[in-house]
Amino acid sequence: MSRLYKPNRKFMRITLLCIGKVKSSWIAEGCRDYSERLERGLDFKVMELPASKEKDSDRQRADESARLFAAAQKFDGDLWILDERGKGMASEAFAKELGKARDDGRSLTFILGGAYGLTDAVRSAGKLLRLSDMTLPHELCRVLFLEQLYRANEIIRGSGYHH
Repeated sequence: MSRLYKPNRKFMRITLLCIGKVKSSWIAEGCRDYSERLERGLDFKVMELPASKEKDSDRQRADESARLFAAAQKFDGDLWILDERGKGMASEAFAKELGKARDDGRSLTFILGGAYGLTDAVRSAGKLLRLSDMTLPHELCRVLFLEQLYRANEIIRGSGYHH
């Protein structure tokens, strides 16, 4: 497979901001695996913010959203919000977007909310990306996103991971 892009090796940082630690062992293992793969080829990191202690779901969503948004403000570059209301994107299209950002030297920050999602204020702060037409648990979304980020990077590299 030929390369879709020839990255010009400008500096690019990718950060995933998310809520809470993964509790399911098999999901945690998948997250660890893809994070390690990504860290070998990219300036990549996952930042986990503690889950809210609020009992009410609306207050929990508001608390977590505010903290995610405040953390995102510390990073330069484009902000992408992972949300079920976002635009769906095929792996190749996501790779193209990632390749453009890399070629331009733009850093990317992705936000993944907790179990109750994100507020409208956070959703309106960046580009919305939907991982699936189906509703998925936020822990599963994390490993799914990490795999797709890895896949996009491998598409750009022309490694053959994506057939």
